[in-house]
Amino acid sequence: MTASTFTRPHGFYDRTASESAAAGQVAAQLQRTLTRFGYQRLETPFVEYADLFLTKSGNDAVNRLFTFELHGRLLCLRSEFTPSAARMYVERYQHAPKPLRWQFIGEVFRYETPQRSHSRQFTMLGTELIGASGVSADAETLGLAMHALQALGLQGLQLVIGHVGLLAQLTEPFNLDRRLRRFVLGQVENLRRPGRGRAYVEAELAKLYGELPSADVSSALSAESLNVDLDKLGGALQLLLESADLGTTGVGRTSTDIAKRLLTKQRRASQRADLMQALDFLEQLCALDGAPEQVLPALERMIAPDQRAARAVFEELRAVIELLSAYGVPAESVRLNMGFARGLNYYTGIVFEIYSASGDQLCGGGRYDELIRVLGAAADTPAIGFAYGLDRILAALGTVDVAEERLAVLVVPIEAADEAEAARVAMALRAHVNVALHTQPTRNLSQILAQAAKQDIPFVVLIGAEERAEGYLSLRDMRRVQQFRLSLAQATEYIRREVAHA
Repeated sequence: MTASTFTRPHGFYDRTASESAAAGQVAAQLQRTLTRFGYQRLETPFVEYADLFLTKSGNDAVNRLFTFELHGRLLCLRSEFTPSAARMYVERYQHAPKPLRWQFIGEVFRYETPQRSHSRQFTMLGTELIGASGVSADAETLGLAMHALQALGLQGLQLVIGHVGLLAQLTEPFNLDRRLRRFVLGQVENLRRPGRGRAYVEAELAKLYGELPSADVSSALSAESLNVDLDKLGGALQLLLESADLGTTGVGRTSTDIAKRLLTKQRRASQRADLMQALDFLEQLCALDGAPEQVLPALERMIAPDQRAARAVFEELRAVIELLSAYGVPAESVRLNMGFARGLNYYTGIVFEIYSASGDQLCGGGRYDELIRVLGAAADTPAIGFAYGLDRILAALGTVDVAEERLAVLVVPIEAADEAEAARVAMALRAHVNVALHTQPTRNLSQILAQAAKQDIPFVVLIGAEERAEGYLSLRDMRRVQQFRLSLAQATEYIRREVAHA
């Protein structure tokens, strides 16, 4: 294999010097804003045990991980920061004063199909607020996420808010068992997604659970009979079989087994009606999407008077939205979408995303009050966080005016004997400006000056035998095409003054 055949892996990126400078400058500005809100920077490893990212993250999480095995354990490249932050809390911070305000930045990796605004490697920057619950914590998180982007100069931002916890509360009256309820909540976004909708959800239901019988299939059993004793029902079935001279219930199956299957079938039939009603309700709920002043009244009307827990969550959501104005979030930039859930199973409350004026997602996050306990904490620990995609923010900003950190001086030793003095002069100048020391392959002065001009280096310092003997420098001003004989102190002052006024 020749060197020319090596290319970047698909979905990963290089950054040029100017791109790196722009990314560093924007990241630093975001971090300064987060720091002003009290968020301290922590670091987590690139590599974690894979099960950390599979716990409560959704069924397809494993397909997004870059995994490898080491000593019989499955590890992965991190795909986000929240599970790592939760793991660090469990290991080291359970007894620390709350709340904890953390910020993270670094590369994350997801095995996705590369496309516009989706790569397999990207820089993520975000926060975790651990140990704080309620309206003020939610509002701080959403307000900070918007404020930091506004501070970059981005206009036309849109904050989209949903609430997984409220969806869960509102589906409780439909008497679905735990599996079906989890399935229904996991399909919320598919109900509103173009090209999917109700038919897609019902097809997914059939794939996962089989066809649920209609309620009239087992109508011979009353609802009250669903709670009968299995042994008694099995005994009754056995007597019926014997009286009809049908003998046994079949090889390997007892009458109790048959009774259990019959009751299970009846329960599933009953669940179908509840499930269809739940989907009808969620379709109406997911249609609520727009300005909060329009959505909130319609949402309130869908909460039954006896649903006190749901009403309490609704009032908290309303209070969070009202509090956003204190963080400088314009009312017209807020959208409430009740069909929005973000797709991660660990969310338990408010969820949100922020979009640029062109419609690209720049940020996402939400509340995850159960994850830390699931990962091993001794007590329930409320938490909420968000993350920016730095690369998407850079795209939204377009051209970034990077603070100049370019090379100011090239120090050139004329001969090998001049290299020690040239290095000493370069070190002295580096206390004030950026300096490069010329090295081989050439000592041709014309070529060296031509290369300096191409690189837009404004000053060249020449050190030769004459300069060393008489204790001066030859300073060439490349812009004015002038050359001076100066002491090191004079040359330093001249360069500093010119750079300051450039």
